[in-house]
Amino acid sequence: MRALQPALDALVVTGNGASPRVLKDAGAKEADLLLAVTEIDEVNLLAAAAGHRLGVQRTLARVRDAEWFGGDQGFARDILGVDAVIDPEHATADDLAETLLLPGAVHVEHFAEGAITVAEIVIREHSPLAGVVVRERPEPVPYSIVGILRGGAVLVPTAGERVQPGDRVFAVASQEQIAQVVAFLDGAPEEVRDVVVLGGGRVGGHLAKRLAGRCDVRVLERDAERARLLAERVPQALILHEGDLSKEMLLAHGVDRAGAFVACAGDDRTNLLATLHAKQLGARLCLAVVTREQYVPLVDALGVDGAFSLRLTTAEAILRFVRVDTVRAMHLTISGAEVLDLNADPGSAIVGARAEPAGRLSGCEVGAILRDGRVLIPAAGERIQAGDRVLLFRRRGTAARVEHAFDA
Repeated sequence: MRALQPALDALVVTGNGASPRVLKDAGAKEADLLLAVTEIDEVNLLAAAAGHRLGVQRTLARVRDAEWFGGDQGFARDILGVDAVIDPEHATADDLAETLLLPGAVHVEHFAEGAITVAEIVIREHSPLAGVVVRERPEPVPYSIVGILRGGAVLVPTAGERVQPGDRVFAVASQEQIAQVVAFLDGAPEEVRDVVVLGGGRVGGHLAKRLAGRCDVRVLERDAERARLLAERVPQALILHEGDLSKEMLLAHGVDRAGAFVACAGDDRTNLLATLHAKQLGARLCLAVVTREQYVPLVDALGVDGAFSLRLTTAEAILRFVRVDTVRAMHLTISGAEVLDLNADPGSAIVGARAEPAGRLSGCEVGAILRDGRVLIPAAGERIQAGDRVLLFRRRGTAARVEHAFDA
């Protein structure tokens, strides 16, 4: 606690966060929001319930085991006093599964109730986008390029920006057409048919369950009891009790021939080292789960195809909960960008504005608009209308308060 006080612009109180007395002393009676995000479900639920009884307007709890409320959000809200529940491990596993099931992508996110998709794609030498100026890009179907990750830095591309081999581009299209867009930009996508998962914990277990029956799944788990339980819960997957992380072990389990390798063992260093080994051995797609910010620069340096952050998943849920009502969804990329799904309220300042990076949208790129159930990739001169769902891409920390322009 002493270390936190100088690092945060906040009052740090030492005590049991689930105690009504401690919460009361910390000012919970006057609080608009209580976030209970410890590693223990019981503590989070008890803190949310206590905060609710003390008069906190809204509460959010991190709950990994849905058995606490049977998946019934109404029960969690009305009986336990929890307005929103987040499960970062489950959400991260879902993101990993969506990525693995879209050939050519290294990260996938869905917005506007699934109507709009953002995919991160590595541009290789043989890609039809390599060396091409953004405004002259070939379009098999309508799509937009809202961001480019180059040399570890994110940029919002101008129309004259030339895409280079090795760039990672963020492409936006309708959910129905994103697979065609990704396949076209990748140049030679390969469907993932077999996946090796390192770690059978909450992320790895959820992921194996999502993929079982759609891919051949092998899970390497060092804890014998956890491996046994996972084998019972996901009988379609091959669960191996394996604690050795050497290249020889990975070779023995066919990582060199795998369509994808996913490291989610619960330790950043273990995940990154194992992913590096898998990449060197020849696994086509290598993904890693990381938690600490200091390891993020190593993702590009080690040649990891994609990285997924539990902390960013938690932050997304919290920020979506505390921001203005017009923010319907959001995604924080590990590279430092932000994707916002915004609703243009009737009478808001954004209605009538051009869907281009100028004025109120300076520093942002409009990737798509959902209007009357149809996904539009905005052409030059397109204006935002009341009721539009607008997908915005921006570098984190820029275009501050742009979401307030959407609020009436």
